[in-house]
Amino acid sequence: MRKGLVAAAAAAIAVATFAMPVDAKRNPAPLKGEGKNMKIVANIPYAGGTDMEFATIKGRDYAFAGSFAQVKDGGGLHIIDITTPAKPKEVAWLKCSVNQNDIQITFDQKHVLMAADSAGGPESCLAVGKEGFLIVNIENPAKPKVVSFAETRSSHNTTAHPTKPYVYNSSSLNGTNGIIQIWSIKNPAKPELVTNYQAIPLAPHDISFNKDGSKAVTASINHFDILDTSDPEAPMITFTGQCPGCSITHDAKFTPDDTGIVIGDEGGGGGGYPCPGGALYFYDYSSGTVPVLTGVYEPNEILFAREGQSDLGGCTSHVFDFDDKGEHISISWYTAGTRYLDITNPVGPTFGENGVGVVETGWFMPDGGDSWSSKIYTDPKYIFSNDIARGFDVFQVTAK
Repeated sequence: MRKGLVAAAAAAIAVATFAMPVDAKRNPAPLKGEGKNMKIVANIPYAGGTDMEFATIKGRDYAFAGSFAQVKDGGGLHIIDITTPAKPKEVAWLKCSVNQNDIQITFDQKHVLMAADSAGGPESCLAVGKEGFLIVNIENPAKPKVVSFAETRSSHNTTAHPTKPYVYNSSSLNGTNGIIQIWSIKNPAKPELVTNYQAIPLAPHDISFNKDGSKAVTASINHFDILDTSDPEAPMITFTGQCPGCSITHDAKFTPDDTGIVIGDEGGGGGGYPCPGGALYFYDYSSGTVPVLTGVYEPNEILFAREGQSDLGGCTSHVFDFDDKGEHISISWYTAGTRYLDITNPVGPTFGENGVGVVETGWFMPDGGDSWSSKIYTDPKYIFSNDIARGFDVFQVTAK
């Protein structure tokens, strides 16, 4: 979440905004820290790391990593070739800095969405003085180009439909502003607002579709909803509930096989929060109607500040993702680093390593780290972290 963390910076204000050359003078963060069954193998440094997504374009794998920092500190969009995961190479840096900078990739993998939940500053390209999302063409990853901007009632996060040219906007606002804006991006140069779907009392913090886009699950701070989105322009609610003990329902996703839902609790909203903090909640959704809580996970240790950290700061579940088979989760836990979980049996309370419930297969906490998002792409032996303090980290999973 961390809406108040920051604000902005980016390049020129013109529709044909291109990425600038990568700055080679930045020194990598130290490849040091502590962990179990994971080791750190690479870093690309910048401040303010937020969300990231991945795409394979012309046979090469890329990470598209956001930063909310000022441009002088690395703000904007970092495009990193991860075809060889242990040796990432930054190929472009789009110097358009917006606050929050949630990243999404469109279903055809031709465009990146960069969300702004506060008015952009002078370095925010087409977002100057506006809230919404930038649309960036990435057909040539080495030369990303801003093509348009969709002005919304705040874009805390956006969600690209997985099979069609639609975007669901999550403002995280309440009251009469608690709506989901549904946008058409059939013409990326001219995004069009299709409808406002009323989401009472709070608009989602974020939204995730299942694989074919026929359903969506929202994390809406004080509740979560399941929507029928078989008609993406006219969603219908099918279930609403709340995970027990959740203070800020933050991230919710269907498992890859559609039989489960995982929901995160961002205790403290990313501010100071004691470890282990927050939790992940696991639901059986095999009925396709009513989700049933089966397990809960949070780290099983009390943590203390490490090298490069003045204090623990936020220590709670944040952005997570699944491997392709849905057998593992990688998740950022802010100052508690990146966690790698075996979720093949998500039943029961999930502390320890006894094979009951979710098993914490590995973890790594880099020196001075504060991880916003941790995700797996293509090769399950590697996990990528976009870190608020360190930038882009690569971890290798060493567990057998």
